[in-house]
Amino acid sequence: MAMVEKSARQRILDAALKILRKEGVSALTQTRVAAAAGLRQSHLTYYFPRKTDLLAATLEASHAQAHKPKRGSNGSDVDPVEAVRALMFERNRMRFFLSVVAQASDQSDIRATLAAHARGVAEQLAPLFGRTADDPDIIAFIDMLRGMGLRLLLESDDKRRPTVDIDALAARFGLRRAPEARL
Repeated sequence: MAMVEKSARQRILDAALKILRKEGVSALTQTRVAAAAGLRQSHLTYYFPRKTDLLAATLEASHAQAHKPKRGSNGSDVDPVEAVRALMFERNRMRFFLSVVAQASDQSDIRATLAAHARGVAEQLAPLFGRTADDPDIIAFIDMLRGMGLRLLLESDDKRRPTVDIDALAARFGLRRAPEARL
């Protein structure tokens, strides 16, 4: 079976995501992304004339990846709580998130994508606790997780990263996993 080559646009997005996750928004330049994608800079500017166009598309691609059903090494579904743990507490992901948030204040399309991502996280977690995505306790719980992710990014290094008991934190918001919740 022949391997299908990725489109130029997808190669650009993959390269941009890799740069953003490793080095943050300041490293995201047209020259670097084009080189990492193996394309001329003119190809990049054809698809993404402005850096904010690339950033918005990269955020959407990251959002789509984050909300795909995850499979563990044994083929079973990954626990959504563990997926959120990785999303909120992995250093490079948090760095990427913060760099996008910093750009969002000036860009309505980026703000809209961030809002969709936040809704997606709430929609993923709420059923585990027998709640709806717009439940104030779910929203506050997710906000607390984001804040803890930020604190862990600022206060710890990879060698001594504390663990967060997500179920205990959820209980502080009156959230308990529903017995029928699929884990």
